[in-house]
Amino acid sequence: MNMLWMILFMLIAFWAMSALVRRQQQKMLAEQARRTEEALVPGTWVRTSAGFYGTVVEVDGDVVTLATPLGEESLWGKRFIVGAEEPPFASTHEEEPDQEVEDVEAVEDVEDEAEDVKDVGAEDADEPVEAADDEQSGA
Repeated sequence: MNMLWMILFMLIAFWAMSALVRRQQQKMLAEQARRTEEALVPGTWVRTSAGFYGTVVEVDGDVVTLATPLGEESLWGKRFIVGAEEPPFASTHEEEPDQEVEDVEAVEDVEDEAEDVKDVGAEDADEPVEAADDEQSGA
């Protein structure tokens, strides 16, 4: 009988935990839907579930008209709008100075390695050449 009560208690505890998690998920989804609905204002950048970025031109019921940066318009269902999000355009102006510094350092490292190889090659070049000459003259 004790075992039956323990199993029943565990089932109720699992059900309660699952209900709590489900309620939290519903609240999060409702909050996301509210934020997305508020973001559907003309001129706002949005991202679709397909990864398309566009600015809202018009909202008509469940249909949202999005425009590309070139001005081309396309129609999307509201449920496919994930949320308001700026497109991740690359900022090449900020990255160029860092890249130049890295390139200069890489070139300097290669030049240093080349000088080291020349120094080692000059020291060792005399000995193997003489040894090779001795072997050829003896043969």
